[in-house]
Amino acid sequence: MSAHLSWMIIRNTNSYLVKKRNIKKHFSTEPHNLLNLASFRYNGLVHKKSVDISPADSLHGFKLTWKKAKAAHKPGSCYVSRTMKSGPRV
Repeated sequence: MSAHLSWMIIRNTNSYLVKKRNIKKHFSTEPHNLLNLASFRYNGLVHKKSVDISPADSLHGFKLTWKKAKAAHKPGSCYVSRTMKSGPRV
């Protein structure tokens, strides 16, 4: 299924959508959406490639998670994550 068709299906009815009164732009809490905007461009669910940055489990560094394009149809194995530690590598 194409990304545009997927977006047309889920754009108003996904569980990550946050709608507030008196705010024209809707927000989204989905993973891999770096700006938390509900739009096709920033959506992390419909695209074959996406990136997410989050704090690491330990105190140092951050966790980088990305989606493999070849395994987009396999939700269990399509995400790869690496922990990047700050400072020089030894």
